[in-house]
Amino acid sequence: MKKPEILSPAGDLNKLKTAFRYGADACYMGMPSLSMRVRENEMNKDDLEESLKLKNELGKKIYLTMNIHAHESRLNFLEKEIERLTELHEKDLSPDGILISDVGILAVIKEKCPWIPVHISTQANILNSSAVEFWAKQGVERVVLGREVSLRELQKIRSTLKEKGIEVELESFVHGAMCIAYSGRCLLSSFMTSRCANEGMCAHSCRWKYKLHIEEEERPGQFMPIEEDENGSYIMSSKDMCMIEHLKDLIDAGLDSYKIEGRHKTEYYVAVASRAYRQAMDLAMEGKPPTPEILELVESINTRGYMTGFWYGKPSAEGQNYEDRGNYNDHFCFAGIIRIVEGNKVTMEVRNRLNKGDRLDIITPEKNIPITLSSFNNAKNGEEITEASAGQEFSITFEVDEPVEVGFVVRKALKN
Repeated sequence: MKKPEILSPAGDLNKLKTAFRYGADACYMGMPSLSMRVRENEMNKDDLEESLKLKNELGKKIYLTMNIHAHESRLNFLEKEIERLTELHEKDLSPDGILISDVGILAVIKEKCPWIPVHISTQANILNSSAVEFWAKQGVERVVLGREVSLRELQKIRSTLKEKGIEVELESFVHGAMCIAYSGRCLLSSFMTSRCANEGMCAHSCRWKYKLHIEEEERPGQFMPIEEDENGSYIMSSKDMCMIEHLKDLIDAGLDSYKIEGRHKTEYYVAVASRAYRQAMDLAMEGKPPTPEILELVESINTRGYMTGFWYGKPSAEGQNYEDRGNYNDHFCFAGIIRIVEGNKVTMEVRNRLNKGDRLDIITPEKNIPITLSSFNNAKNGEEITEASAGQEFSITFEVDEPVEVGFVVRKALKN
């Protein structure tokens, strides 16, 4: 059986390194002017070149996103990106695929950059075997199925393609935020903030707090509230997808690539999600469920609450979070990142408030190393301090008993 791929988000070069370090087989990252997460993917020429060199050295893969629905003016940006891709190709630095949803961009890329495999983005709303077959006939090597596809439908799509002798890879999301709109085609952000979600500038307006009222035709001006508390209502805020306990079902159904959402999230999120799914996948390939430690790791990520998306049928009211924007991790927070290691002394960039006596876990790709922050120093001047706050890349130094590496993330326990 072909080894399934763990595909992690990489919003920038540091997150790419983190994802690879913690077990991702591949990462997806954006071309700034043509990506659905353009604000989170300001990937300059040097960073992109270094990213492609790194994946070649590690034997990993990188997929670039050009998955916006482009207006005519955006084609000018496409020309510039093609120039950049051509220059990289001449240096033997090409991505392993480009995610596209716009047929116009597809046509140009196939003509100008025929050496790059094309993947069709989830934005193309692919929900059935006929659609997959159509794209395969256009020379596409991989199709990212819409989040609305169920496990039963995936099984049928795969079996139909096999019967017809059609070879194309199937990718789908297994973890992360769900969009209120069909395959992410949302106009709410554009209406509320003039930032178009389909051009990579989503303001996540669906997560906002709203005051809702109804007005009866014969009673103009008399607004009656609809179920809400003192905080308002969050009727458009979906829970997050988590398939960590069901990977064996997806393996059996024939899914090739297991995608984790979250290019705009932190290195901590990328590290924890990548490690959890790497370890869970390795166990699933042996027919084993994830361990309690893996499940605890996933629960330590900030979330709006978890559900299984559409995989086992259309979500009911249980799939929505009506109470708040959601932050159901009250046990841990992102403490920082190890930046320097000198023997048993480490320097950590601080990402949350820390105090003397805090319990920390250094998250390695294999295990957690618990420590108590009994003493630490200001990394800049060596002064011993008892508290530290995040900001301006402030760092502290402290000692550890076990070997650690630069780039390891650290979490802080919020409860004893």
